[in-house]
Amino acid sequence: MTVPTPPTSPPSAAPVSLEPPPRRSGIRTRRVRGIIFLKDVAALAFTAFGGPQAHLAMMFRLLVDKRRYITSAELLELQALCALLPGPTSTQTITVIGFRLGGPNLAYLTLLVWMTPSVTLMTLAALTLSHLDPVRVAALVQFVQPVAVGFVAFSAYRIAQKVIHTKTAVGLMVSAA
Repeated sequence: MTVPTPPTSPPSAAPVSLEPPPRRSGIRTRRVRGIIFLKDVAALAFTAFGGPQAHLAMMFRLLVDKRRYITSAELLELQALCALLPGPTSTQTITVIGFRLGGPNLAYLTLLVWMTPSVTLMTLAALTLSHLDPVRVAALVQFVQPVAVGFVAFSAYRIAQKVIHTKTAVGLMVSAA
């Protein structure tokens, strides 16, 4: 007599997980973050002029407040360190931020992206002004200084809002001016 075998059930499938896959912080993630950072640097390079104070105010807005690449204390510390070094403070500051985010390769690319618009603009301006009449050149550049003073004053105001919080700091600021 044969014993009937019970019907076999299909093998149970692995439980379905509704959680997202674990995040990978690999090369691709760092590369995408570096590309976004370089786009932000390009936006700053095309729009930031007026010296280190204006650049610092724009870096606060974009790199600290919006993107949160670094904190405001870190940005102030890096800017103060770069101000002590010989050379252009803004260029050194943005390059060291690139170095902190992605190492030397991102720092080199940051430097290239940061300086390309200004080098191109200044080269074109020099070539154009060398072929114009000196009277027209004087009329063209007579308003550059007041505009630059306005940018620096506005940037100083924005930085003071973030940095100066005590009466002692106000006294030091007034005495330094």
